Amino acid sequence: MYKLLFDSDSLIKVTKAEFLENVTNSFEVYITDDVYNETVEEGKERFYEDAYKIQNLIDDNRIHVIKRSDYLKKAIPKQSFGKGEVSVLQAHKNAYLIVTDDLSFASYLNNISIKNISSAHLITALVKKGKISKQEAYYYLENLKPLIRKEIYELVKNDIKGE
Repeated sequence: MYKLLFDSDSLIKVTKAEFLENVTNSFEVYITDDVYNETVEEGKERFYEDAYKIQNLIDDNRIHVIKRSDYLKKAIPKQSFGKGEVSVLQAHKNAYLIVTDDLSFASYLNNISIKNISSAHLITALVKKGKISKQEAYYYLENLKPLIRKEIYELVKNDIKGE
């Protein structure tokens, strides 16, 4: 079973698109303390519904939080990224697949040979694993559409068709 390590942006998008529970049913899901603070703590302060959904999955032990002390002393990237992305890179281990929609972060990860996937491509992975139907995949992709780049939307839509 893949271990997915989410940055804040992708975690929020997957939650808003309503397929985070499918992801937690199909993969081991991890976030860092910094991602937790951005998505849950700050989200609750702003009364964002997705913050409560994420917290419930953490409480149900379906999302695991990596403590800051486990990654804080690791090297930071040479490029400038947000706190969540930096923590994800620091917490990364070979067993993890990083989930990010940040194009510059994904490019950086590719350059240093760290495997990553976009939130939209998780939909394709769920279809390939037989965890969701094509109909569900299209529904989730439509929910995600306003949150992702058009090119990614079209790629994933074609991937689902080609299944």
